Amino acid sequence: KDGPPTGKDINIRILGNSTSNVMALAERIEKYLRTEEEISPWLVGLGDDQGSTASVMRIKIDGERAAEFGLSVAEAAGLAASVMEGQIVGMMNLPEERIDIRMKTKLATGDSIFALLDLSIADLPEGTLRLKDVARPIFSEEQEYLNRFQSQRAVTLTADIAAGAPITSPMVIAGVADFYASLRVDYPGAGLNFAGEHESTQKSFVSLAYAFVIAVVVIYLILAAQFQSYLQPLIIISAIVFALTGVIYGTAVSRTLFTVNSFVAIIGVMGVVVNDSLVLVDFLNKTYRAGAEKRSALLRATHIRLRPIILTTLTTTLGLLPMALGIPEYSTIWGSMAMTFVTGLCTATLLTIIIVPVLWDILMKEKVIAHDSVFGQN
Repeated sequence: KDGPPTGKDINIRILGNSTSNVMALAERIEKYLRTEEEISPWLVGLGDDQGSTASVMRIKIDGERAAEFGLSVAEAAGLAASVMEGQIVGMMNLPEERIDIRMKTKLATGDSIFALLDLSIADLPEGTLRLKDVARPIFSEEQEYLNRFQSQRAVTLTADIAAGAPITSPMVIAGVADFYASLRVDYPGAGLNFAGEHESTQKSFVSLAYAFVIAVVVIYLILAAQFQSYLQPLIIISAIVFALTGVIYGTAVSRTLFTVNSFVAIIGVMGVVVNDSLVLVDFLNKTYRAGAEKRSALLRATHIRLRPIILTTLTTTLGLLPMALGIPEYSTIWGSMAMTFVTGLCTATLLTIIIVPVLWDILMKEKVIAHDSVFGQN
């Protein structure tokens, strides 16, 4: 009932070319999320992906000293890497994989890593060359993980929203975006990227928006060919606007979240209301062409076609109403989808019965439909 598995509710990525500004901005954003009174009490597991601070030892090659022994910096670094991490000397072929054979220096029990600096790396005429002769260790405190995204330094803040919280992911993201806008000039070279559930939701909305537009265009082309008119299909497609009106007001009144499934429900409602409008307009045309007057055609069509339109709406609405009201248990994912379907369909049906005949009468009064034909009928 909770839908498919998803990532964290909040996933904010701070990235940029300036490492210091990225880290500083990440600290400011995290502090904001922890101190904002309307947000912080409802966040669960807020943290970043940097891990704990760790001590790091690096081996720095002394180029001048290496040159004295006839070694380039690259050669000296290669020797140091062989001593510290070993060197790949071959490969073993197994039935399902290939494994590198790495030769490493074995230290005596109890020896520290500093003992590696005393190891011999080359025998020269001047004597034995040890690693400490051309290299020295450098110690520093650094983050455990250094993450990158699209070749930029990145720090990701993640958190979940507690069940029953009065806030949603878009609300938190909007608050963070406003907070960042007030201080973005202080952190050049660093910016925000909202990922996770928000990113996938936005991609889904864009994809469904394309599907919605394509569906409307295809429906219009099919109806234009069927009715041999450019304007009559617009009367039928106007029912989609009625459905959207019902969805907007229904979502606001019922205080239902608008989810990806709600968008899917809009596309489903579009098919039903277009069918209802099509049935009504087609009957109006047939009655009028049979010789009936406009008023008589309008009264007869709305009277005869009212029953199938109402039955279609009732069967769909009554079937989805328990899910929309949460009977016996409410689901945010499917309840929002059902509520969108019910409110959009009921509003569209009511407006279709009233407004579609009016639009048809206006077009017929102006004698537009009779002369507007794809095939140039007179």
